Amino acid sequence: MKKYACHYALLRFRPFVETGEFANVGVVLMAPEARFFAYRLLTKYGRITKFFHQLDRKVYFRGRELIKLELDRLAADLRRVAFGDAHPLVDARAAGALFTELTRPRETMVLFDAPRVALADEPRAKLDELFDHYVERNFVTREYQERLLEKAVHHVLATARLTATYRNEKVGNEEFSVTFPFVRMHDGRPERIIKPLYLAQEDTTKLLTHGGQWTDKIRRLRKRGALPDEKNGAGCTPLALAASHGSVDALRLLLEHGADVHATDAEGNSALVCRTKRLETRTTQPHRAPLRSTHPPCFRCARSTARVRTRTCRQPMRC
Repeated sequence: MKKYACHYALLRFRPFVETGEFANVGVVLMAPEARFFAYRLLTKYGRITKFFHQLDRKVYFRGRELIKLELDRLAADLRRVAFGDAHPLVDARAAGALFTELTRPRETMVLFDAPRVALADEPRAKLDELFDHYVERNFVTREYQERLLEKAVHHVLATARLTATYRNEKVGNEEFSVTFPFVRMHDGRPERIIKPLYLAQEDTTKLLTHGGQWTDKIRRLRKRGALPDEKNGAGCTPLALAASHGSVDALRLLLEHGADVHATDAEGNSALVCRTKRLETRTTQPHRAPLRSTHPPCFRCARSTARVRTRTCRQPMRC
């Protein structure tokens, strides 16, 4: 299939010349050999008003209508002098001159970026593709955001000189495995795993679905004994800590998520042993008698309290 040279330029909206901030609001594309010229403009103004929150939306609407009139005028000129039905041959030079005049630099609120060229089989499909990419930003997906997070984590690890320690590894067995971007291995087993997750979706359904997918993956890996057991500075696992403190709810939650009951701490004690030692410690502690008041008891009410006189007691010894 023949490929056509497509000349295109991005249309930018820059209401404040002082700051130079702009937003892509449209794409113009011309393919002289295909006798094609078309454009697409942003119809939703929500992004514009959010970015330029001090700006009245009517300003954007007026600017869009003015540039639309100019683009329609150029389309008529191209049909008249370059590649209309009255021209058996395409005048590529005239078409190029008109496109250059359209996209020349201007100090206006709506202006064009530098012209570019791309090859495409279908100019119309290419126009839609460019508009979706540069204006609608369809590449900003969850996967894209997580790649950005992974780059940020990689930068942190590189600063700490840990890139050789944390590598992209597949964790699991032949039955089930998951690839993680940052895994620290020790004796052929994962010791630490880092997986950035993008959880800033506005739709709570998408948020719960994405989080639930990774929760399910972690649960499956843990049931197969493929994940490292998290330990604190003393080498105690969360299950051992919950057992030693007698937290039934925490124990139930950890066991439901596949915590290893046989995991041991730095001294080789399992969660059951930690709980037993804690009970033994409490049992062998010497019994302490309750503290008693050193003040003499009241003659009438037989109470021993410090320096408080009640209404019913009028004795010199204060209750």
